[in-house]
Amino acid sequence: MTRQNDRELQKIREAIDKIDEKIVSLLEERLKIAHEVGKYKRKRDIKIEDSSREKEVLSRVEKLARDINKDFLADIYRRIILESKRAQRQGKIAILGPRGTFSEEAAYRFMTSPALVLARDLEEIFNFVINGEVKFGVIPIENSIEGSVHLAQELLIKRDVKVYSEIILEINHCLLTLEGVSLKDIKEVISHPQALAQCKQLIRDLGAKTRNAPSTADAARGIRTKKLKNSAAIAPLASARLYNLKVLKENVQDVKENKTRFLVISQTDHKPTGKDKTSIILYLRNRPGALYEALKIFAENGINLTKIESRPSRRALGDYVFFIDLDGHRKEKNIKEVLENLRLTTSFLKVLGSYPRVE
Repeated sequence: MTRQNDRELQKIREAIDKIDEKIVSLLEERLKIAHEVGKYKRKRDIKIEDSSREKEVLSRVEKLARDINKDFLADIYRRIILESKRAQRQGKIAILGPRGTFSEEAAYRFMTSPALVLARDLEEIFNFVINGEVKFGVIPIENSIEGSVHLAQELLIKRDVKVYSEIILEINHCLLTLEGVSLKDIKEVISHPQALAQCKQLIRDLGAKTRNAPSTADAARGIRTKKLKNSAAIAPLASARLYNLKVLKENVQDVKENKTRFLVISQTDHKPTGKDKTSIILYLRNRPGALYEALKIFAENGINLTKIESRPSRRALGDYVFFIDLDGHRKEKNIKEVLENLRLTTSFLKVLGSYPRVE
């Protein structure tokens, strides 16, 4: 290739570079506008998904196309639309739906005016966060009476998220019914399995059978929508207001000092604050002294463990995974050294993240 050809090719490439700069600038501008659309929709409680508008956009750009393959253009715009929807959802928090759950209350503790995205189950909350459709997700991880939420733990092992914050919420279970229903009318109590387990004495006193619901709020909503006159829901006070139900009893849990710990998950963890906690998951090698060696690393470095819990790994009988919370941030020098030493002595180490410690 001659020097003249080189210069001609360079000019063409420079022209392409300038076009690329314009494309990127316009895409950034489009996403900023999409973010404004999201704020407008959230303010008026309008759904982000709008399939008719998406079809309209695709149809319009295909008509604009002259010398571009329409399938190629449609593929590009489908991706642009997907990113636009993500931009509209930024700042939103995914919680377990429907409205009126303790998860919703936890979300309001975390952020004063959250834009809520209601998920069908815990796995969908993780999917929303991983796909960038929401910035945060709120998941229950531990209850002072019933212990850990194993499904949440399992998802923390398998999915690629970070812990950004924690929320400790006092749990006040209420017995909710339709107007006109008395205690003697109740033949069935409906709620989430953990809530039912926390209110065994009440259920025994009523002599009622139980039925599981996906969430406490689902149970309350079912009482209202299905007009269940011989059933009651165990749910938060917020559910009574939301679904216009009568509160027959408050604080019906067996242990009055009932608290649930929620984690806020995101794609990144929290920056250091000076009063932090780090959560990790580790598998120990199946040999004598493995647990002692791991705990020795913490002790020798003066690291305080606020929680250590083991549960079956589901890989082999007698094989366990450990969930550990420790004081300090993963970016602190001594914590970094501890984590590096743990990597050498364990078969698997996952740092879930560091976040402000709740006093």
